[in-house]
Amino acid sequence: MNEEKLPTEPETIEELMKKIENLEKEKNEYLESLKRAKSDVLKMQREFEEKSQVIQEIANSELIYHLLSVLDSFELAFQKKENLDQGFYLIYSQLKDILEKFGLEEIEAENKKFDPKLHEALGTKKCEKENCSGDDEGLIFEVLSKGYLYKGRLLRAARVKIISH
Repeated sequence: MNEEKLPTEPETIEELMKKIENLEKEKNEYLESLKRAKSDVLKMQREFEEKSQVIQEIANSELIYHLLSVLDSFELAFQKKENLDQGFYLIYSQLKDILEKFGLEEIEAENKKFDPKLHEALGTKKCEKENCSGDDEGLIFEVLSKGYLYKGRLLRAARVKIISH
């Protein structure tokens, strides 16, 4: 029979202490690695926020630059008080063109069916036709304020009055 020699107690304790020491070292390396990774993520987050701010400022400056021509037109209209109606119409057209260039779309609402995704009903009116068939239920008969989409997303719902029965 072969008997295996069991390690002596001091050898076992020494080996265990060495393992504990190695595990402590490994734990500290992982901890330092985690701290560096966290620091890197926070740095990237700050950089992203700074770049987002710069991009927003550039976009705003481009819009403001285009709106300066509208401001110039207002100043000119105030100087030349004759033809104010025509001047204001031109300024309105100029402003509308700029906003459309940046992605603004007007929601057509007059004589359309009410759509709660695009319209906000602020009032109703009973159908005044004789023998009213009810086909015009929910038909928009008055637009109180226009609604707008910005690049296909609802920016402001059109405020309308609709026909009811």
